Amino acid sequence: MKFGDNLEDSIYPQWKDNYVQYNALKKQLEVGLSNPAGWTERDEGIFGQTLDSDLTKVFNFVNAKFEELQERTTKAELRVATFQEAYNQKAIESLTTTISEITDEVNQLSKYCRTNYAGFLKIVKKHDKNVPYKLRPVFMVQLKSRAFYKVNFDSLVVRLSKLYHSLGADSLTFGTPITPSTLTTMANQAGVDRKSFKFWVHPDNVMEVKTTVLKHLPVILYTPRGPNTSESLDPSLSSVYLDNSAFDLYNSKLERKEGAQAIRLRWYGNPSNNEIFVERKIHHEVNKFGEYHDRFSIKEKYVDAFLKGDYTMDRQVAKLREQGVKSATEIEQFEEMVKDVQKCITDLKLKPVLRTVYNRTAFQIPGDKRVRLSMDTDLCMIREDNLDNVTRSGSHWRRMDIDYPMESKTSYENDMTRFNYAILEVKLELPAGKATPAWVDELMNSHLVESAETFSKYVHGVAVLLESHVALLPFWLAQLEKETVRAHDAMRGQLADTPSISRAESTAEIQSINSRRSSVASHSDSDNGASTRSLSKGKQRSMDVVVDSQYGSRNDIPDTSYGSSSRPASSRASSIGKKSFGFKGLGGVFKRSKKDSREDSPLLGPGDHDVPQIRIIPPKPKKVVGVLKVEAKVFFANERTFLKWMNFAVLLGTLGVGLFNAGDNIGRFAGILLAVTALVTLVYSIWLYERRLTMLRNKDPGPYDEPVMPTLMCACMLTAIGINFYLKSNVKPKP
Repeated sequence: MKFGDNLEDSIYPQWKDNYVQYNALKKQLEVGLSNPAGWTERDEGIFGQTLDSDLTKVFNFVNAKFEELQERTTKAELRVATFQEAYNQKAIESLTTTISEITDEVNQLSKYCRTNYAGFLKIVKKHDKNVPYKLRPVFMVQLKSRAFYKVNFDSLVVRLSKLYHSLGADSLTFGTPITPSTLTTMANQAGVDRKSFKFWVHPDNVMEVKTTVLKHLPVILYTPRGPNTSESLDPSLSSVYLDNSAFDLYNSKLERKEGAQAIRLRWYGNPSNNEIFVERKIHHEVNKFGEYHDRFSIKEKYVDAFLKGDYTMDRQVAKLREQGVKSATEIEQFEEMVKDVQKCITDLKLKPVLRTVYNRTAFQIPGDKRVRLSMDTDLCMIREDNLDNVTRSGSHWRRMDIDYPMESKTSYENDMTRFNYAILEVKLELPAGKATPAWVDELMNSHLVESAETFSKYVHGVAVLLESHVALLPFWLAQLEKETVRAHDAMRGQLADTPSISRAESTAEIQSINSRRSSVASHSDSDNGASTRSLSKGKQRSMDVVVDSQYGSRNDIPDTSYGSSSRPASSRASSIGKKSFGFKGLGGVFKRSKKDSREDSPLLGPGDHDVPQIRIIPPKPKKVVGVLKVEAKVFFANERTFLKWMNFAVLLGTLGVGLFNAGDNIGRFAGILLAVTALVTLVYSIWLYERRLTMLRNKDPGPYDEPVMPTLMCACMLTAIGINFYLKSNVKPKP
């Protein structure tokens, strides 16, 4: 479906006169280009005026509607304060309806901004593609001056959340900001079923998900110290992840090994925040989502010394004992945890590797951990390492050249990647046997979210930015390259290439895996005199050109086999000399190798034995680790394969029965062989279909090929036909 048709379908009826006139502008282009004189300056002027008029119209409408929603929210807040003193059921129902209408319009205004933003970019792109005049540079300046797409709805979301839960609260106080330490400690309660789910959310669906959740849970305001106002609230959250040069923590987390750790340094708001949290996550396979999480705070000036092992938390432990707030057991556990984290950092030689920066909106009833949801948007991942002979963080625990808030283009753009989707995490701690709330289950199974069970911000950042330093890659990179995360139904497939509107200049496209691949470094091989250099960079996978003066000798053939990175080098090297099996390769199986086979080479010319030959060696593919996502078409392919097998068996059985009924003794014997082969094929095809179906449901990586049975079938058919011909040829004709 074309964008113009999708735009018409997504229009909010009450605001239909305030959208960009995409179809009218498109028709204006077509009419102007169809004229005999072509596209003239007059046509360009009229088109530019219409486009500027639409931009002004949309900008003014967004500002007016946003102010109107704020005023209506303020009136609703005053009404809530009034009815709390004089309880009135009808007033509550009327006020609830009003708040729901405001919430729906906030969601519609967010969609309106994205739809019109995409419409402007699409029509300008179509103009520049067909018209000799380039409009985009001038229009982008005008768009930045009237940036309707930068409207921040977070303050309205917080206020609406307070209104909803002021109406629905019985004995709890809502809307009070809490400090992060309120949610850090968690007692291990018996009989509690803990589950965690992660989802990707398309930018078009972010506001709809938020407005859906806030009707059931209040928004938690994360603040470093004490209460904040909505004007001073900074939703940004930053984490610096630690790892060593071998990326042991990355590999163990990617493979989800028992006891895999992730250690990070986290702070809330801008880098001037003096309170840094040292956090550790330990993976436990108690169930599919088992994880243990603990952390403690430290002042920023002590972080470097703590990572080196020169600074300990003894003073803080002594202060806790003096205050007497915690029991002796709790203090001992705290002290043991701090020492364990510091020992792990020093023993494994962990250094800063990656920073993640994003804005978080959390939903939870304060003090109630049964249902918690968090939405992370505008995710950026930045390199913090000092690898590749580049000093980034240096001797400090974090680099200091990063500016907040994150702009679209920075001086360190090559060290950064942006994640274009939001991340929704649902955490449930329900009593054993208690079902998941219906609205949570409905949200998790809706078109608004895409499952991302094992997604990790740290793993994704390392896989994209430091791919040349790691041997394993997560499975979801290919999934994100295909852009399978779903958008809103009406605009699905059309807005996937438009940036997010919640950050200045907006977020960029999901970085392609190949755009971050490093070229293979030039190196020399002293054993065989071979030298390599990279042929290509950028989006294409790099390849090696090997100039080999001894090419052709059997003892110095390099290892170019493909396979799992876990295979030993000896097993990989043993498969180098094998030729491909095929009709072209059959002649080479019995052909004797000759040293002088290069005599008539068209590249070297006759007799040029001293000129080195050139070989192109493609890079070794990296092992992809993770759960496979099985698409519906794979199940249909399994059914088609079963039907093909059954069709063959029916034909073979029909031929066998025909020979048995109409032939002589020799024909009957051949018919029996063919009929038995058909029956075995039928039984085998049913077994193979069920086996593959079970493997697909379990997301088993395979293998799915079946080399044995086709070979046996061919052997049976050859035997039957051969015996038939043999017996027939030996039968003496009757005199």
